[in-house]
Amino acid sequence: MYSNHFYIFPAIHLRNGKVVRFAPGDTSNPIVFHTDPMACAQRWIAEGARWLQVVNLDAAFDEDASHNWDLISQMAGLDVNIQFGGGIRSLDDVDWAMKSGIKRVILGTAAVENPQIMAQAIARYGSEAIVLGIDADASGEVKTHGWQSAGSVQATAFAIQMRQLGVTTAIHTSIHRDGSMTGADLEASIDLARASSLRIIVGGGIGSMEDVRECFNKDGIDGVIIGKALYAGQVDLKKALRVSERKDSFETAVENWKADQDKPWNRFGYELVEHNLKKHIPVDSPPLRILDAGGGNGLHSLPLARMNHQIELADVSQQMLNDARANAALAGVTNRLHTHAIDILTIAGKFPENEFDIVLCHNVMQFVDEAEALLETLCKVLKPGGFLSLISTNQYSLPYQAAFLEQDLDKAFELLDTSDQFDPVFGIEEHEFRPDEVTQWLTTLGLDVEKHYGIRCLYNYWGTNELKQDSAVQEQLKRLEIELTDRYPYNLNARQFQLIARKN
Repeated sequence: MYSNHFYIFPAIHLRNGKVVRFAPGDTSNPIVFHTDPMACAQRWIAEGARWLQVVNLDAAFDEDASHNWDLISQMAGLDVNIQFGGGIRSLDDVDWAMKSGIKRVILGTAAVENPQIMAQAIARYGSEAIVLGIDADASGEVKTHGWQSAGSVQATAFAIQMRQLGVTTAIHTSIHRDGSMTGADLEASIDLARASSLRIIVGGGIGSMEDVRECFNKDGIDGVIIGKALYAGQVDLKKALRVSERKDSFETAVENWKADQDKPWNRFGYELVEHNLKKHIPVDSPPLRILDAGGGNGLHSLPLARMNHQIELADVSQQMLNDARANAALAGVTNRLHTHAIDILTIAGKFPENEFDIVLCHNVMQFVDEAEALLETLCKVLKPGGFLSLISTNQYSLPYQAAFLEQDLDKAFELLDTSDQFDPVFGIEEHEFRPDEVTQWLTTLGLDVEKHYGIRCLYNYWGTNELKQDSAVQEQLKRLEIELTDRYPYNLNARQFQLIARKN
């Protein structure tokens, strides 16, 4: 049931021509968030939204909805996909919405009261265009007519019935959480997905980026609807979309990543990192608990698993983790590698404090917006006396890359004060850090930086790719790099830096 894509839907709920939300349990006193719904829609589009969730509340309450019909038609003409619901009671209503340019129509009350409408709509427009709306209370009972009436059916039974009629996707709104910003009833949504085999979009209760991340990589969960948290400023839409898109990029770029890992300079990079780590782990060490945070397909931690240490590998990409398990099987260490499909910023909620002897965070930080928050999270799960191995791309290397690899001195000059770069492997932006700034963050968190290694101090700048394929040259470069990796000042301009920081 796993999906590579995770969708975020900013919610626009229309009441008397205005954008509103309700306080939990109170549908009679709407809170007006915006008096100009078109401007509101355009704002979310400008911030990168590809989908909008538009609900005609007046029609959902079976009231006069004339204030909203023209607005909905105008929104359907914007450069965005509209998922629309509220008061769709007949096939004629579905036809009107589709002709207006709506991408997806939500059927809720109508599906409860006349299931054949759902079957007819899917037959006419396909299951991608017709979505089931399940608004359920804490007991799982489905509510209809704008949550005013009980549907006399449980969410799970309803979902299974609709699956048999051809439904593939449902919006599960936990109405007891809606507007509360206390977090979605995610377990109920997961259970619903598992029982019905439907793809579930989670609605109701999202109040923070952590709530969004908690929905990643859950079986059957396709996305989230965010309403009040956006309007109240608790969730930054640009950041939420960026995090979601990065997750999708990691899922779809596994083959690109493996091809990049197989390049001579990267193969050697893994060898050098292993060489450095072994300086800090005694040969006769008893089995250690090691967290590989954002470890992808496991190439950094598998050598430690072969040394009889226990690895917990956490990554946002299920596809990467699938490859990690395959690599572990080939290495004969399946029983020493456990994988966790989670966003690494939620690690502190997954594992107890002071849990791990070693934490690896290798080539992850450059893809995270909240770098300092990530370091704080990793520090929490690290035991006192344990160490963090942190690797990231080095901002100081950028002018050298341009000057020596690209022979572009103008670009080298421009990159003197640049920290953001495009990563061609994953097709996303990354942020390049300075080792001294990261060292300061680690010190503030109570870690002592014991060692600053340079990874590929000369390798990236010397010679041609053809020369580097030569085995004799390879050996010469390796000897030199091993000598330079912890020598000041040569380590300062390496393509990557590796910091070993021990927790007090």
